[in-house]
Amino acid sequence: MTTWALLLRAVNLGPTNKLPMADLRAVLTELGYGEVTTYLNSGNATFTSSKPSAADVEQALRERLGLDVRATLRTRPELQAALDGLPADIAEMSYVLLAFLFDEPQDDVADWDVAPDRVALGDRVAYLGYAHQVHTSKLQNAKLEKRLGVASTARTRGTVRKLLG
Repeated sequence: MTTWALLLRAVNLGPTNKLPMADLRAVLTELGYGEVTTYLNSGNATFTSSKPSAADVEQALRERLGLDVRATLRTRPELQAALDGLPADIAEMSYVLLAFLFDEPQDDVADWDVAPDRVALGDRVAYLGYAHQVHTSKLQNAKLEKRLGVASTARTRGTVRKLLG
C-alpha cells in the first residue's frame, strides 16, 4: 500500500464549494481508501491505496456532495521531491507557494516577467515566490494557469510538510 496526498482545488474558499472535512473523509473511505486523514480545512487529505484515482474522487464529490472540483494526487516521495526542488532564490522570498499542476504544462515560465516576484517550474509543480503581498502581485493563480494551460492548486511549504507527516 502506498500513502497518497490528495489536493483539492478551490474548496472552502468563500461561499462556494463548502466541504466539511468529515464529508471528505467519508467519501474517501467509501471509495475504499484506508487510513484517511484530513488536514486543515482546505481539501487536503492523506490515505493509503494501491490504485487511487483522482477522477474517482472528483466523480464521488460531484455525485455525493454536488461539488465540481478538481483533484490531484501525489505520493509522499513526490511531495518531498517538490519541497526539495524549491529553488534557493525563491525559497528565501517573503512568501512561497508550491502550485501543484494537474497536467503537464503547455508552456514555460522562463521568459515570464513577474518582477519583483519569481516563478519556476519543477516536475508537475510551479514554485511561486512573492516579494511582498500575494494579492497585489502579477503572479496570480489564474494567470499562471492561463500561461501554462493547466489547472493547479497551491499550498504553502508548511502545508506540504504537514501532509508529509
